[in-house]
Amino acid sequence: MAQYPTVPRARLGRFALETNFEDTATSIRLPPALPLDLPPNKMLSFTIITIFPEMFASPLGHSILKKAQEKGLISVRLVDPRDFATDKHRMTDDYPYGGGQGMVMKPEPLVAAIEAVRGKRSPTGKPAAPSGTPVGRSPEQEPPAKAGARVEGSPHARVILLSPQGSVFNQRHAARLAQEKELVLICGRYEGVDERVKSFVDEELSIGDYTLSGGEPAANVVIDAVARLIPGVLGNEGSAADESFVNGLLEYPQYTRPEDFRGMKVPDVLLSGDHERVARWRREMSLKLTRERRPDLLEKTALTAEEKNAAPAIRAPLYLALLHYPVYDKNGQVVTTAVTNMDIHDIARSGKTSGIKAFYVVTPVKALQKLARKIIDHWEEGYGSQYNVTRKEALALARISDTLDDVLIDIERESGEKPLLVVTSARAGEKRASFAALRDMLKNNTHPFLILFGTGWGLTEAIFSQADYVLEAIEGTSGYNHLSVRSAAAIVLDRLLGQS
Repeated sequence: MAQYPTVPRARLGRFALETNFEDTATSIRLPPALPLDLPPNKMLSFTIITIFPEMFASPLGHSILKKAQEKGLISVRLVDPRDFATDKHRMTDDYPYGGGQGMVMKPEPLVAAIEAVRGKRSPTGKPAAPSGTPVGRSPEQEPPAKAGARVEGSPHARVILLSPQGSVFNQRHAARLAQEKELVLICGRYEGVDERVKSFVDEELSIGDYTLSGGEPAANVVIDAVARLIPGVLGNEGSAADESFVNGLLEYPQYTRPEDFRGMKVPDVLLSGDHERVARWRREMSLKLTRERRPDLLEKTALTAEEKNAAPAIRAPLYLALLHYPVYDKNGQVVTTAVTNMDIHDIARSGKTSGIKAFYVVTPVKALQKLARKIIDHWEEGYGSQYNVTRKEALALARISDTLDDVLIDIERESGEKPLLVVTSARAGEKRASFAALRDMLKNNTHPFLILFGTGWGLTEAIFSQADYVLEAIEGTSGYNHLSVRSAAAIVLDRLLGQS
């Protein structure tokens, strides 16, 4: 292996290094010259602004990223903001205004480093002045950085702050960033960076909802994810196209030799030699794994109609009931409310769209039961069944019951288990189940659920006392909270079972 000049770690903070890393604890090696036959625009340059440049030696000195640097497909350089500090201690952090724990990264060194990378600051630390026109602050307003901070500027560099407040980094971000020519990754530390630094960056990215000690691990993740999308970085160009998240789905299961390992055999389809069958199996397995483990990905993935209907995202049998007694009137008295044509029609149609098992209209009044039956029969058996077939399909879900207890018994008889009861209310209160929590329960449970909607001025306390869960209220931004029950049912179903 060719030997390249090294920069001792003790001097590392004094330089912005063009780096190709070797596995050593005491030095970082400079890269070889680029291949002469490689067009310059084929390279993606990464600049990392970090106070801990040593943290990048190992990740970038091995495997694919090392080879990508050797091929001249990517380059990585380190910029230490301490080289742009203006005090004798080279401080890059200070106490937060307003008090609180920890330290905050100062704006002056970080912004000076960003400006140097973008060519707005000369190698001596003074603002660049193209064509005699000053750019940035004058040296009197902001003392120059140390002359040792030598950075070659690039005005087209895209500057990214790695921050827990940023958009969550995913494969789409990686594909977009791979189109850039130069990326600048700023690694925050401590309690974060001074808010004013964000005026000098193009975007903020986070690698997930968890806490790290700094942005260096996140920078390594971004570099790896982006670099592998550059042509020539991977040995097999098809590898990147087949991996998880590229098409919005998790990758299918992979197998290699031996064919039989401790009684666990490779699926026959993979041994068939039929490429069409293999491709179909892989697609089906990707869909299956994604539904089971990352159903959120399906909300952003283009699927065929057949794939959407192949397996429901919701596992739990779900039932709806519209209760007309016991409910409150506006004076707080327990009353029975009237059955309405529109409620039955619209809730049944929403339920059919969402794939519920059945919709119960609950009233003890025989005359109202008769009215409800007349409405349903008109669309199931009468003239309406021929006039509007889709309405017939929706109304086929409707059932009539005397009481809530009758509904619970009917569901238990049909599903083999007593359903978990979820009541809805427009009233705010404590210990409410969120839509997200109930959605997760429906996805990860095979137990039947019954969602109960009230009429009038809401369900009585006697009904609430039977509930296993009380769903959080639907809230808008105006403070008005008086939806029709059929509108509320449609919103609830969409939030629990919809694609977004």
